[in-house]
Amino acid sequence: MVEINLDELKSLYEEKLKDKVKANYTPFCVKISENFDGKNGVLFVGKAENMEGKDNKTIDHAFSKAFNQAGKGMNNVTEKPTGKAARSAYSRTMYQLAKYLKKEKGINSFARTNLYKLSTTKSYAFGSEFETAYLDIFKKEIEILQPKYVIFLTSGLEKPFLKIGKNQVVNETDFLSKKIKSIKIEGFDSIFITTLHPQGKPEKELTEKIISLIK
Repeated sequence: MVEINLDELKSLYEEKLKDKVKANYTPFCVKISENFDGKNGVLFVGKAENMEGKDNKTIDHAFSKAFNQAGKGMNNVTEKPTGKAARSAYSRTMYQLAKYLKKEKGINSFARTNLYKLSTTKSYAFGSEFETAYLDIFKKEIEILQPKYVIFLTSGLEKPFLKIGKNQVVNETDFLSKKIKSIKIEGFDSIFITTLHPQGKPEKELTEKIISLIK
């Protein structure tokens, strides 16, 4: 068990993004289950947070929500989603994968992040001015959390984020004429799995394909 300290990550946000956090750009910070154990943990990666109704107006506020309280968020990811989360294909797929990993692999440490750390209620902020910052932040997240698995549910948008080192495809499978891959990246112990965003996809089959690579 390692103690997760996000001070370096927060400093990187302050350095790279502080001047971008305005009324129209809302910051997102990684969410981590209590007692997260990176060596036996999983980091789910999405595209961007839907910030409608959210109040993360500052980097401080976003980081105050990193660790879940009162059993919310990543602490109950292995419980079937309800309410608004139940309408999200991303949440449903994350739940199915987490449930399998807990039952079959004994994994009960989960975190989630997004490729894009700034967004509005209508879009996410990505472009040349943000690319380097987002890549540096993602690399720092991996260094701090040291997850066993990093699962991208991002339909190819993760490709620039795999440039944190030389990578090698370990295994792959087909799904809807797309390749789902497990990748090793030089300098990192994590196994990186790249797959499709589940929105509009057959979720059961997609989950089975991802699990086949984990097995």
